[in-house]
Amino acid sequence: MSQRILLTVSFAFALLLSCSGCKESQRTERKMNQTNNGVSPNQELLDEVNAAGTWFHAKKVRPIWAKSVDKQQTVKTIEGEETVSAGDFLCRGEIGEIWPQTAAKLQQKYNATGEVDNDGWEKYVPNPDAKGVWAAQLDHTFQVHASWGVLSGKPGDYLVKGYDDTDVDYPEDIWIVDKDLFGATYEKVGP
Repeated sequence: MSQRILLTVSFAFALLLSCSGCKESQRTERKMNQTNNGVSPNQELLDEVNAAGTWFHAKKVRPIWAKSVDKQQTVKTIEGEETVSAGDFLCRGEIGEIWPQTAAKLQQKYNATGEVDNDGWEKYVPNPDAKGVWAAQLDHTFQVHASWGVLSGKPGDYLVKGYDDTDVDYPEDIWIVDKDLFGATYEKVGP
């Protein structure tokens, strides 16, 4: 009987140890996220930015307009063509620029206001509790292979990744924000 209790306690302790490492395991899994051939298509660019140590924390401070898409389509963004899946949202920013975003990410980053324009776009304001992003400004042209297409950046544009990818060298989700739009819609957090 005492051997059975010892085994049960040992199993429970092992389970507890494995769960306490869950967060670290998820972080490691994201860090290891790479394409089938073992190399991120953005590795060279990310190696450059990571080595320079130029990532900084920023948060969106301006409202956007968004509407749900009922069928898959390709849209022209400032950085290139991107595919929007049914159920995702098209977002429209300060100067009419559009980009796709999943419903989950939209709800995580923004709060709906209930204000809808004549074309069906609903106004969203930045969620004050949203973590924000990590951004790095580049001084040369560059390309990003995002999950929704190949994007092109100009000198001065920003490479951006999610806040939860702080320690991830090669995040799956990275994108580009035009330098003028970044300056008009984001604020640096902290020093």
